[in-house]
Amino acid sequence: MGFGILFLAYFLAFFVPLSYLHVIGYAGIAWALGKLKDYRPAFMRAAWWLIPLGVCCLYHVAGSVMGLLPYLGAAAPELPIFGTTVSAVVSMLESALILCFHFVFLKELRGFASELELPAIAKRADWGLWLVGVQVSTFVVAIALELAGMGLQLLSLIAFLLQFVWAIFQLVNLFTCYMYICPEGDEDMERKPSKFAFVNEMREKMDERDRLAREKEAAAREKRNQNKHKKKKK
Repeated sequence: MGFGILFLAYFLAFFVPLSYLHVIGYAGIAWALGKLKDYRPAFMRAAWWLIPLGVCCLYHVAGSVMGLLPYLGAAAPELPIFGTTVSAVVSMLESALILCFHFVFLKELRGFASELELPAIAKRADWGLWLVGVQVSTFVVAIALELAGMGLQLLSLIAFLLQFVWAIFQLVNLFTCYMYICPEGDEDMERKPSKFAFVNEMREKMDERDRLAREKEAAAREKRNQNKHKKKKK
């Protein structure tokens, strides 16, 4: 359907500290979103943000190649475009684009999960959107401190830890989507047990959470319907 590819590509794009693998990861995410658009066309709104992200990654790859030339015995030309200032601006732009991508993607994922009546996934997408807001606030404060010439060591550490936790959260949510969202007609297919015990245990816990979320959503819907009937009688 696309979520399996999206899970693997997301790992490459946001967990592997190599720029050229980030390019591959972004390309994989775009491919996965292209498959998902058959079920929800609005997913392509997130895919467009991957184009400038890919350009930023190619810039970092080119910079890394330029930095390796002296070690290979070749003279590296001094190009202003790969200077410290430009590199910092590109890095900040990349961070902003990543936040924009996640905001659009999570918004569409929440809508998709709501349509499929998967409240647990929709709720996690909501949490992801809240974390985007926290990341934006941290990003703005970091820029303000940088312009003021103040120290950024503590804030940079907090931002890094927050981004790492956020990425882990997104990865878990994508794995949940991979397990629970399938093409129409495959809903009743028996799920094959994993060879790894911890995967089966995690699936059981997620099944239980999803069951409780469904029951809670059904109870809330029933209560809303009862309140509507009471108002009509009045």
